[in-house]
Amino acid sequence: MLKKFLLMLTLSLLTMTGLTEAADSFEYVSEEYHYSIVCPSEPKVLPLRVMYDDPSKQGEMLVFESEGFDVKSGWVIMFDAFDTTMVPNFNNDSKKFIEQYIEAKKGNEGYDVFQLIEVTKGNKGVLGVTAKEIEIDEDGDGTIDGVAIADHQEAVVFFRTTLGRCTAITLLGGDVSEPAINNFRAALETFKEVTASDKKDKSDKKSKKDKKK
Repeated sequence: MLKKFLLMLTLSLLTMTGLTEAADSFEYVSEEYHYSIVCPSEPKVLPLRVMYDDPSKQGEMLVFESEGFDVKSGWVIMFDAFDTTMVPNFNNDSKKFIEQYIEAKKGNEGYDVFQLIEVTKGNKGVLGVTAKEIEIDEDGDGTIDGVAIADHQEAVVFFRTTLGRCTAITLLGGDVSEPAINNFRAALETFKEVTASDKKDKSDKKSKKDKKK
């Protein structure tokens, strides 16, 4: 309950500070998790411990627009998101093994869409879109008794970063239309890991600019 209260309180404060106002695209750099990504606007950043009771969850929620307690537009960026021994390497494993994995996911885990995509240049992952209609076996006898309608749908992309981190990025807000998915994928193409050498290069460039002034 405390986690839920903190999330609702934070989202309420974000709305009060004008989060819903449009802004230009913004390159967000995470100092804690060492990545950068181009966002549709400057995000408000929440640690995943606000969302989950599990303190081991690694990552952040980037909120671009909220209304009351509802996130209208945002992403969850999670690291250590899946077991590397249970998920194929989408760049190196056999086509047959990857296809078997994808078919199993589509059949058993409530996805309308689950397909191989290129996340960033030369790096593949899978895109999943959760189902709107979910079949239910109410008495556990193996027979479908009815269909439930989900309150909302989510799109999520699973991939390994160039440094091998098992990453999942989820699109929040419930809009899984083709334009929304295309915009989401275009944003993911800007995802980069920020290493110590990258930070040094930026610092050196900034120092040179300051000296010229």
